Amino acid sequence: MLVRVLTSTLVGIDAIPVEVETDISQGLPSCTVVGLPAGPVRESGDRIRAAIRNSGFPFSGRKITINLAPAEVRKDGALLDLPIALSILCAEGVIPGDALGRYLVSGELSLDGTVKPVRGILSQALLAAKLGLAGIIVPSANAREASLVPRLSVLPVADLRSAAAILSGESPASIPVREEGGLWLADAEPPDLSDVAGQPLARRALEIAAAGGHAILFVGPPGCGKTMLAERLPGILPAFVENEALETAQIYSAAGEPPWPMVPVHRPFRAPHFSISQPGLVGGGNPPRPGEISFAHGGVLFLDEFGEFSRQAREALRQPLESGEIRIARAGNSCRFPSRFLLAAATNPCPCGNAGNPRRMCRCPPTLRAAYSRRFSGPILDRIDLAVTLSPIQGADWAGVQPGEPSAPVKQRVADCRNLQRKRYPDEGPGAAIRTNGQARLSLSGMAWEMHPEARTFLARSADRMSLSGRVLAKMCRVARTVADLAGEPVVALPHLAEALQYRLPELSGDETW
Repeated sequence: MLVRVLTSTLVGIDAIPVEVETDISQGLPSCTVVGLPAGPVRESGDRIRAAIRNSGFPFSGRKITINLAPAEVRKDGALLDLPIALSILCAEGVIPGDALGRYLVSGELSLDGTVKPVRGILSQALLAAKLGLAGIIVPSANAREASLVPRLSVLPVADLRSAAAILSGESPASIPVREEGGLWLADAEPPDLSDVAGQPLARRALEIAAAGGHAILFVGPPGCGKTMLAERLPGILPAFVENEALETAQIYSAAGEPPWPMVPVHRPFRAPHFSISQPGLVGGGNPPRPGEISFAHGGVLFLDEFGEFSRQAREALRQPLESGEIRIARAGNSCRFPSRFLLAAATNPCPCGNAGNPRRMCRCPPTLRAAYSRRFSGPILDRIDLAVTLSPIQGADWAGVQPGEPSAPVKQRVADCRNLQRKRYPDEGPGAAIRTNGQARLSLSGMAWEMHPEARTFLARSADRMSLSGRVLAKMCRVARTVADLAGEPVVALPHLAEALQYRLPELSGDETW
């Protein structure tokens, strides 16, 4: 008897439909799995045999052939255990033949028949909804995660026997109720911006970066507050909307990365050490795994000591900063990992960190300072919208009785600004939506034409005198648009563009040393 069961396999973070075809025929007792199975799938035969017998079902003593279609897609992981076992039981007549056709099935089996949780259930539930299936059969531990997908029936099963009983109609399906907020991780609130003493220019740049989704670089001596400012960036970002949260949760679910299986309330903040490798930062490995830039999707990627990261790691950021995703090609397939993050970087002005410090002497020779500044290539600096030089904190700032502005009013201004941008740009669907000025892919001429005539004249003169590239000019226009949005102005005027220009430091252009 030939039985077909629909399941899926993960390619990157996306679930790809897989059809399990099981045929039991006369011949020597065997269980053969074909269709490009990976190691865990090839080993599933003995595991499934023990699970079926220990669940009280007879295992066929005939020849069992299992085909995983399409054959050209590599199937990895133990999530195919449950669909294979149910297809065998269906072929043996234990389960009605039409019971499995309406569901997508996923789960790993223990030797005693217990169904273990698997990675990527959220992606598989999204696939089931996209295919128009009646529901999805998942391990009980993954049921609440799958229930995040609206209008999809979720059938949680604790073991193989309960799965067979539900499909045979012997026991009712226990469908979890979707609890609003029940799966969201109530982690600690981000630190407050009121802790930062002084640095008004850096605080203003931080607000612009949060409002428009602009990459920002802090340059300054040690102890001036670069890390402290960056750590408070998540606290002024607006809250997740549901689609954004699902996009981020899908990445963590596919990788099995904490806080999975919970969904974070606050936007992620990732701060990898500068010794991280290029694959660890942008993704890679075999099978491919998302990197830190994907785990920061929808949130902040903070690269402290930016100059100490390897050149390969820094330069690998160029493409995802522009496109919002990273594609990793391997023999036979290509994986897509979303990586639309807000980059915040910090670096010292020189190896000793005292260049430009009015109270300390820089002991680095000019050649060493020049070599340090050359670590940052022009293309990667062109992709940073805002660059701010921080000065050492004065004693009056430390001893001031008046704390700085807290995060709450700044967060409200940022949220209002982002609402304006969300209305301005059309929503193109999850993963491809343009939600901020920093993500907009508008032509330079189009943005310039919408400016006030004085601003257009100023832009042209700045381009000639400072030899700015087209990418830098476009980013200046986007930053100026965010400044205008924060001010509630419909047209970009000369003051908005002048403020955007001051965040393009001359020393970052390569003309001067640090």
